[in-house]
Amino acid sequence: MIRKGERHTMNPLDTLIKQHVAPVMKAAGFTKKGRTFRLVAPHGDHLLMEVRREAVDPGREVFDVTFTVVPLSHWEFVNRQYADPPQPDASGALATCPVMPPAEVAHEPDEEMPFRSRWAFVEPDTRDLCGRELARGLTEESIPAMVRLLDRRTLLEETRVNPNGELVRLRGRPMTEIFLRVDDDPVADVTALVDKAEAEGVFAPFVVWARERLARRAAQEH
Repeated sequence: MIRKGERHTMNPLDTLIKQHVAPVMKAAGFTKKGRTFRLVAPHGDHLLMEVRREAVDPGREVFDVTFTVVPLSHWEFVNRQYADPPQPDASGALATCPVMPPAEVAHEPDEEMPFRSRWAFVEPDTRDLCGRELARGLTEESIPAMVRLLDRRTLLEETRVNPNGELVRLRGRPMTEIFLRVDDDPVADVTALVDKAEAEGVFAPFVVWARERLARRAAQEH
């Protein structure tokens, strides 16, 4: 608790986020809660960007910046036990992609993934440099690349080959394709995909869920 007369000192990472990250994310239409930024598509799919501190170096502030794509269909499957699922979060990601730091603000610039993805700065000496580089990377590369993945057809094409650059698909290809087509493509076409996935031994509760969702669509369309 902060007593009267005391000044609250913001965490260095939160200062970086406030000064450099929040403005570019807000300009791109994202809302902020804590260290998470959220963009919601008209059809309900979510794109999240999270900044996560890593307590691995007492001399520097080290953190990861990660985008996750959470299609509503996948979220509702993951939370199928709920009649009214909570707001989507990163636990329902179907694909994820780190924001990679340039060498001068990387924690371990010569290391391979996953540690190459960690950003780092010394407070206060290199905080602004790190923040400017992150803001530039978000504006010029990551935000345009990731926002387009809120289109399910685009996400499907990007995840058909895995790995695809830094974008990582978190489900197998048959399930991913069904999640991204189940709400929009012809019911008969998706049903054929479900039949094929079932024959190949895909997770049985997923087959049940997909058939029920398709049945509801078919009833609504007639």
